[in-house]
Amino acid sequence: MNKNKKQFKLSEIGSMYLLSGLVAVTAICMGTWFGYQYFAGNVNSTAIIDLIREEKENQCEHERVLDGVCVESEEEVNPKLVAVMIDNHSEARPQSGLADASVVYEAPVEGNFSRYMVIYPTHAEVDKVGPVRSARPYFLDWLSEYGDAMYMHVGGSPEALGRIVDEDVNDYNEFRYGNNFWRDGNRYAPHNTYTSSNLWNKLLDKYEDQYSKINYDGWNFGEIENCIENCTDDINVSYLYISYDVVWKYNTSTAKYLRYLAGAKHKDTEGKQIEADTIIIQKVESQVIDNVGRLKIDTIGDGEAIVFRGGEKVEGVWKKESLSGRTKWFDKNGEEIIIKSGKIWIEVSNERTEVEYN
Repeated sequence: MNKNKKQFKLSEIGSMYLLSGLVAVTAICMGTWFGYQYFAGNVNSTAIIDLIREEKENQCEHERVLDGVCVESEEEVNPKLVAVMIDNHSEARPQSGLADASVVYEAPVEGNFSRYMVIYPTHAEVDKVGPVRSARPYFLDWLSEYGDAMYMHVGGSPEALGRIVDEDVNDYNEFRYGNNFWRDGNRYAPHNTYTSSNLWNKLLDKYEDQYSKINYDGWNFGEIENCIENCTDDINVSYLYISYDVVWKYNTSTAKYLRYLAGAKHKDTEGKQIEADTIIIQKVESQVIDNVGRLKIDTIGDGEAIVFRGGEKVEGVWKKESLSGRTKWFDKNGEEIIIKSGKIWIEVSNERTEVEYN
């Protein structure tokens, strides 16, 4: 009996080696064939790249609507979302949670300082997000593109607070839901309010019936190859003051854009430099509407847009047809621009903001 078992094991091992050998030989033959065909001129590099891209796409069965990232199940394709307003005042830095966001909108506020609205799937695990700041009406225009996404902030302008009520926003203002925020004693107000994924999920569990509109339009996501020539390595966004000047530098090794703020690496509280896969410049028109310097920003209609991904730039336009309509990005031929899957930063640029790239 033992002898038979031993013979069986030896036979099984031999079969495994034989199978492994066949796989290896097949791979070598295919590689040799492609190499021969390529150098013989029968197969061009574009065909090989297309084959590789098709293989990558076939490996992604479930693509998340928010950012095009591959997820493991159908249930994760369209998760519930939370948007948080984050401070960018010099005394609010370094921020927490910026590096973890899937989508970030950076737009000017009064004085042409900039502020962020960051978007996460609600199931994302983020221990600290902030400092959380106040709402502005044009951020609500972008928020409306994401269904009933939760909206977390500390107060807001009179117009923003009025619209939150009128438009029945799924709203969580710190003034009302203070238990779901905390004040960091190591910082001074108003740059010391924070929240976390644990706290917003407690709100979601309690007020889940307020989240009824889940579906929304995604962007045109895809894989983007690294730029080879005529690449754009630096993107400079100047929000009037040096302390708000942004530079994105493309890293060919990681195929990501690294963020610099006020002349230094922009790092979060954990020392992690902020990076993105796609940078979008959305050029808008704005007007000062009161003596505080608050802005009205035109977000519905169309305007100039530049999309950077993979070291390449694509010039075109943005279009948003209605308040709840999705802002889409189109090239000069009217085709929707491919957005690289991953982290996305939208730099909203008005007439007082300068954008340069090289």
